Amino acid sequence: MPHWSQQVWSIVFLIVGVSFIVSELGLPTNFEFFAVGVGFVLVSFMTYFGVPWPIQAVIFILVVTSIIAVAYKLSSDDEGPPPTAFTPQGLIGKVGKVVEADPYGYVVRVEGEEWRAESDDPLKVGDEVEVVEILGAKLKVKKTKRRES
Repeated sequence: MPHWSQQVWSIVFLIVGVSFIVSELGLPTNFEFFAVGVGFVLVSFMTYFGVPWPIQAVIFILVVTSIIAVAYKLSSDDEGPPPTAFTPQGLIGKVGKVVEADPYGYVVRVEGEEWRAESDDPLKVGDEVEVVEILGAKLKVKKTKRRES
């Protein structure tokens, strides 16, 4: 049977550990609070069973650093280049398709997005177009050689 002070410290460490684990749910951390919480819960059990504090400290440090290392390794994205920010200028030279034509202009779909557009060429729904310029929130397009159906 553990000594009463071991029981008290065990309960204190358990409360601190659970508090860290629960606070991880509401904070934008990368599993650091979770790792520290798990470390304190383990220290709680080790205290209850009378494990000497230097061994508890070493195990705490190993467990916390291991969990954090695994979490960072799993959360890092090593596949492909980092995402680039979208700018409308990136649409220049892209090919799209006219999806709507009315007296006020056109709507074209380029890269999966629909944009208001204008053109010096007469266009019909289904025509393939190339983006030649960005005019604020509108695209300036020109008709390509082939017509899509």
